[in-house]
Amino acid sequence: MGGEIADQFSKVGSVSLVSHNRNPKFSGSIKFDFFQDDIKKIFKEKEVSIVFLPAKIEFIEDRELLKNAMRRFLVGCQGKRIVYISSDGIFDGEKGMYLENEIPRPVTLYGKNLELCEKLVQEFSDNYLIVRPSYIFGYSGGKLDSRLSKAVEAIKRGENIERFTNMYKSPLGVKQVAEVIVKLSLSGYKGIVHVAGPRMSVYEFFKEGLEAMKISTKNLIGVPMPKERSIDFLADTSLDYSLMEKLTNVIPTGVRETLL
Repeated sequence: MGGEIADQFSKVGSVSLVSHNRNPKFSGSIKFDFFQDDIKKIFKEKEVSIVFLPAKIEFIEDRELLKNAMRRFLVGCQGKRIVYISSDGIFDGEKGMYLENEIPRPVTLYGKNLELCEKLVQEFSDNYLIVRPSYIFGYSGGKLDSRLSKAVEAIKRGENIERFTNMYKSPLGVKQVAEVIVKLSLSGYKGIVHVAGPRMSVYEFFKEGLEAMKISTKNLIGVPMPKERSIDFLADTSLDYSLMEKLTNVIPTGVRETLL
């Protein structure tokens, strides 16, 4: 995601500065450990006006470590515009088609960490944008996203893959997600925006995606979620994206069209 955001900035004539933790993917990328380093060390070297946080820091189990690191990061970014990439995982999945102003009710550790980070962003920043994508997919840097690529590899090995027919998401291609995020970040809009596409089941998503790539769906099997299921299986975290369209005039591209 970070690379696509940088690419979109270059298209509008802006200069981007990229950081990495372990392996740099871009020339000139600056090493930065979110949980150890002070972001102000980067600002001493480069003048930065907008700071994006697309890294998946929310999977960490130590919530106190996350809270302290996030606070340090936000304090170091005072005076900058903060763009925090959250997720539909902040909702419990009991309703679907969530609006931006609905109260999050996370049930997973990941979702609870998202809620923590969103609250800290709103507390410490006077100029913030929080974006909530759903299923991000497609080609980035010449590579297909891991969700679809793993399915393709399994099918090519002759394996059956099961996908839920009653779990719903709002998929949007990675390039369009980045395009929308950059437009919103430059707009000066303050608040939360859902960056997503039309609601569809996970089974429908994989069926359309595989068909678009001319991969046989013979081994793709649609199944309902088990009645006694893990809390990680959220039934419907689809997002209402009407505010996104209003603010950016971007109409979501479908799964087939994105992958063709």
